[in-house]
Amino acid sequence: MHSIFGRRSNIVALLVAVAVFFSALGFFVASGIDRPGGSRAADLWVDGPGSDPDLQGIPSFAPIAEKMRPTVVHIFVSGKPLATGALVPEGGDPSDPGDGGGLPESHPDIPDDFQQSSEGSGVIISEDGYILTNHHVINGAKEISVTFFDGETLKATVVGSDARDDLALIKVEPKGDLSVAPLGDSDAIRAGEWVMALGNPLGFEYSVTVGVVSGKGRELPSSNFGDFLQTDAAIYPGNSGGPLFDLSGEVIGINTAVIPDTNLGFAVPINTAKEILPQLLESGRVVRGYLGVTIQSVEFMAEPPAGVDEGVYVVEVHDGAPAAGAGIAVGDVIVSFDGTAVATPRELTSVVTAKGPGARVPVEIVRGAERIEIEVVVGSLPSALE
Repeated sequence: MHSIFGRRSNIVALLVAVAVFFSALGFFVASGIDRPGGSRAADLWVDGPGSDPDLQGIPSFAPIAEKMRPTVVHIFVSGKPLATGALVPEGGDPSDPGDGGGLPESHPDIPDDFQQSSEGSGVIISEDGYILTNHHVINGAKEISVTFFDGETLKATVVGSDARDDLALIKVEPKGDLSVAPLGDSDAIRAGEWVMALGNPLGFEYSVTVGVVSGKGRELPSSNFGDFLQTDAAIYPGNSGGPLFDLSGEVIGINTAVIPDTNLGFAVPINTAKEILPQLLESGRVVRGYLGVTIQSVEFMAEPPAGVDEGVYVVEVHDGAPAAGAGIAVGDVIVSFDGTAVATPRELTSVVTAKGPGARVPVEIVRGAERIEIEVVVGSLPSALE
């Protein structure tokens, strides 16, 4: 009996040892640690049969970062009047607004002639020296210096700037051709896709942070712009104006804002930048269309018109505005503008401001039980409303 139990104990011990060995081997493969006498595992996980191709593998951002670093610049701004700097949503700390920042303008301890310095990032979009950044990075600057990846520093001038979209175009005079970042398609990016932010947060040059697009079409209470990309890639003061890259190394956003004490960062979609760049280049500013109405979603109407589930309810028509001249009246429901259906106030605002002043466009409205098409001559958005 004693000898039989002894043999069984030896067998059990051998089986346990084999199990431990294969468990350890599985750990080495899964974690990518060098196996004894072997090579490093190529992938962090092994794709199973029938796996969704979109879910296979964890990307390395090192090749993208190495390739795109020369397209990113460090911007140093001096002589700025005291301002609130980067966008800070309601509830944020106005004394710590971001890039350069400072105390609120009304602070009693600040001299009237106080000026400040600030830093930000930018991305090169042409070989001859055009650089895209944020409006709030360069707004009010007396002098702008741009430092490149190779350490060279050049003075820059402002070509154009737009407060509403928080975008600016600046220019340097390089000695030779510069490395250029390709501009991608922000409409095509999906929530959940990997992105990489590259910039100079807190003065730490060419820092890389990664995450995913965690939302699209976001609005911030501190901004008139309502179409931000949201990301959990860490964005800090100094990242403002820098690029947000997709996995192909194309710019899909310009990093702009962060909600303090959270991991929520926001970027202006690059398609917005591509829309306004021609105007910034040509005239230095963006001219937007104007209809001249105060609006609400149709869901707020006491009695929406029969059969109308989506649209924009006209609460007020401004005196002398294009809407008044065209005959749009309080109580009308706007359902389409220039052939584009509009379901929300933001959608109507977007299509109107994108239309050039002077354009004649059809506007479909519902008035009582009637559907009417009215032609409107689009006006120019007053600067006070931008």
